[in-house]
Amino acid sequence: MSPLKIEHLNKSYKNTKAINNLSIEIKPGKLYGFVGINGAGKTTTINILANILKPDSGKIEILGKEIKSGDWQYKSKVGFVLEEPKYIEHLTGAEFLKFAGIMQNLDETIIKARSKELINFLELNDKQNDLIKTYSKGMKKKISFATALLHNPKLLILDEPLEGIDPVSSNMIKKLLKNFIKNGKTVLISSHELGTIEDICNEFIIIHQGSNIFQGTMGMLKEEIGVTNEELINSSLEELFVKLIGKDSNIKTLSWF
Repeated sequence: MSPLKIEHLNKSYKNTKAINNLSIEIKPGKLYGFVGINGAGKTTTINILANILKPDSGKIEILGKEIKSGDWQYKSKVGFVLEEPKYIEHLTGAEFLKFAGIMQNLDETIIKARSKELINFLELNDKQNDLIKTYSKGMKKKISFATALLHNPKLLILDEPLEGIDPVSSNMIKKLLKNFIKNGKTVLISSHELGTIEDICNEFIIIHQGSNIFQGTMGMLKEEIGVTNEELINSSLEELFVKLIGKDSNIKTLSWF
């Protein structure tokens, strides 16, 4: 069973085509990097998967079940970290996790144990009783990440999950994500930090102008581009990405440099 399957997805805003006949299918037990320039359609796609936006057309299956507008039951098996997460800011971090656990119909003892472990893991002990509205952007992302993991999902869908998070916590989360995919669990992560994506992901999905233009490993990406020059054999994902979308053919500089 595929954790996520998208078929011919389309979404427009007025006269702008945000998603253009997008099709993606991922396999269990892998970490997928979801890559594209600003405006490529990454966040729109993730917001559609979270049922925040409604697509114009197309089909989405998550963990073998077709998802339609208004569905929410599938979220008991999926964890989301959105680029702009929603919080109840007059709750404390600990209260928000308890609320999230209740919404997932988790047993009170499980909520308490997992919340304590997540708060400790993400080093929020000193802030767990502070109101979320007082949190920094990084701390809010940590609470969002804790909420995504609280119900032990089979699939994690993450949009810029490490934005604003300190290097130590970021390193711990990356290690956790690598461990998460054991036992057949799956991660789809979008980030502008291509070095991070390259470091932790098994495969990459590159979208451009709302369409899937590549899906596969680094080796497959090099083959797709036709890398033969010795200097490019050890190219980074960022260098290959720029080459794939054709942005390296028009290098810009400043006149006064």
